[in-house]
Amino acid sequence: MTPDNPRLHAPSHFEHFLRYLVAARWDVPGGPIQFSDRLTLKELAAAPFFLNARQLLESLAADGGTPATATGNLNRVFVRRMFDRMLLPKTCRESTLRVCKVINETDVWRLHEARIVCDCAGLLARRKKRFAVTKNGHAALPENRAGEFYRRLFIAYFRRYNLNYGFHLRDVPGIQESMAVILWRLATVARGWTPVRGLAEQVLLPGVHQQLRAAMISSYDTEEWILSGYVLDALFDFGLIERKTVGEWPTITEKDEIRVTALWQRFITFPEIPPVTNN
Repeated sequence: MTPDNPRLHAPSHFEHFLRYLVAARWDVPGGPIQFSDRLTLKELAAAPFFLNARQLLESLAADGGTPATATGNLNRVFVRRMFDRMLLPKTCRESTLRVCKVINETDVWRLHEARIVCDCAGLLARRKKRFAVTKNGHAALPENRAGEFYRRLFIAYFRRYNLNYGFHLRDVPGIQESMAVILWRLATVARGWTPVRGLAEQVLLPGVHQQLRAAMISSYDTEEWILSGYVLDALFDFGLIERKTVGEWPTITEKDEIRVTALWQRFITFPEIPPVTNN
């Protein structure tokens, strides 16, 4: 990984910036990574994770909440209604209907994940065996608050939600710990169309890349499969990257090329790098 800003070519400056970036909070002003809350609902039309989360909250708000199951999930009646309303890849919808006689929350992974992330974001909660929209959730639902909703959801996904829960097949904790660096690198590396094959080494810190390699326990494992499972698929569902692809496969593969979208450029910024101090 090489720095693109000339001010970062001195090793001490570069290492300081990386440490500063990794340690920075995402939800306060003035840090090295900032997320806009001024996006419009129209600008977020290509962000299915956000749209599904918003649909979930709207449905819960309209119903005044819904009972939880004994295992702490959304009940089947509500899940079926959400299944019909959500944006889902055609292959996922068809396979679920083909395999499941009844549809539980965990059978619709995009719903299950949206529910957990909304909980992490403080937008919904389970109390007294019922799921309900919180005060913050109700405040986020108006159309003119869409940007705030999206920002809150994105930060919750990458900072509070456990990415290994979403991709439990291989454990690479360094990816979530260094996510700010990954976003910083993607902003440059994927500014134009770039192959997914070989991307991990370009965007991961060397130690994290080694950790990813160590997690490849099968001869069928690839760097791209793990990077997509942890990072790229989520960014795609947030509408922040787009891909060149053939067919209807719902996830990003090593055969794809990706680039950041106009939404990324509106949403994620890296302000001026602060000076190195002796403190």
